[in-house]
Amino acid sequence: MKAITELLDKDIKEIKLICFDCDGVTVEKGTEIEETEATLSVKTHTLSPEMLQKLQNLKKIFHINFSSGRSLLYLDRMYGKVLWDHASLQGENGIFTLIDGRVIQHEFFSPEDLELINGMKTEIRDLSKKEKKIRGFEPKQFLITVHCWDEVPLIEQIVKKYDKENRYYCWWNGEAYDISLKTLNKGVGLKHLCDYLNIDISQTIAIGNGPNDKDMVNAAGIGVTTDPKWLESDFQTTGELHLGGEELVNKLLELKS
Repeated sequence: MKAITELLDKDIKEIKLICFDCDGVTVEKGTEIEETEATLSVKTHTLSPEMLQKLQNLKKIFHINFSSGRSLLYLDRMYGKVLWDHASLQGENGIFTLIDGRVIQHEFFSPEDLELINGMKTEIRDLSKKEKKIRGFEPKQFLITVHCWDEVPLIEQIVKKYDKENRYYCWWNGEAYDISLKTLNKGVGLKHLCDYLNIDISQTIAIGNGPNDKDMVNAAGIGVTTDPKWLESDFQTTGELHLGGEELVNKLLELKS
């Protein structure tokens, strides 16, 4: 892997779209969530004023996209000030795209999968009533995200119980379990966005920091990682800035100045 400082103007000559992961890349990582029978409280981080201004400048040159496992409503709170021209949000790992004043659902679920997802969610909710490590469910349509104080092996067992054909993943990311179909990922979501914008996926840069970014970073014309211990790519950020996404933004603005 090369350092992002080695990215050259010739490397980005054909680039039209920059795709960012969110938590730990463009905003601080970490979510505070509390759920009871009647209430749900969720707190997250938003873009710094400096990063917001840089992104406003960047989208004058490229289309910019933010891809996350979070819901679109959640992402709109985090990145809504960047919308709408030349900017989009992709939620639930590319299942939904918010762009040009519309929400596009790229993937559809069979009745069998909907029943399976509901069964897993119901049983995990029942588990949460007695398992104190479970903090609550992040609000999403199809992707299941269960925030926990620590790993809860019983959650993985519930997924295996329902997923007889091994079609679903169950990832622990340090603060939550993400559960969804393996065929649905950020790489597929990026391809859908490229089709909508009528550009080739080779004309994209994608930056991420974890396992759920792998498909997106590998699919892009140029892949960038902010954490080479977890994710390999063509380029890596140097760690000079707290958020690696800002390093990429700075480099692109420098090359296009």
